[in-house]
Amino acid sequence: MPQRRALSRYHQDHPFIVNVEGQEFRVNYLPAESDTGMFGGNSNWRGPIWMPVNAILIRALLQYYLYYGDSFKIECPAGSGKMMNLFEVAHEIANRLERIFLRDKSGRRPVFGGTEKFQTDPLWRDNILFYEYFHGDNGAGLGASHQTGWTGIVAKLIELFGHMDAQQLLDAGKAGGFAKGESAG
Repeated sequence: MPQRRALSRYHQDHPFIVNVEGQEFRVNYLPAESDTGMFGGNSNWRGPIWMPVNAILIRALLQYYLYYGDSFKIECPAGSGKMMNLFEVAHEIANRLERIFLRDKSGRRPVFGGTEKFQTDPLWRDNILFYEYFHGDNGAGLGASHQTGWTGIVAKLIELFGHMDAQQLLDAGKAGGFAKGESAG
């Protein structure tokens, strides 16, 4: 299940390496837990899928869409040959985040990973936990399991894209811009 990562999988085969005064520093791809004690180890590891980073990215894409509209498109996903406007890209990222919590074709929720009790027990399988961050390759929840503050933003993404399409966003953005300009005059 491909996800939106706060840290690119590109670094799996191409780690970022910098040498400072003879000492090498690296940024490697890690799909889940940190492999170093730097910055407190796993207690401060916030990737690869971290909701706040994705929410900021989605917001930025929507802001740029208000400016460019349908005139600017990028390939999404990379290498697919499919061109999307920035609203569509933002919606695609939101859909990928939502799928972390939804059942797949086999009835399993990526958020629960390999925890069978959460996957199959009728008393647990519908009690969704909002984890701190998520495994970059399979979407399993990691870190604290009670991060409703930032991981709960997925509910706002569902609401946003469930109630607004690209044209409605453009219309609302344009109207808001005109109203502000008229009131200032």
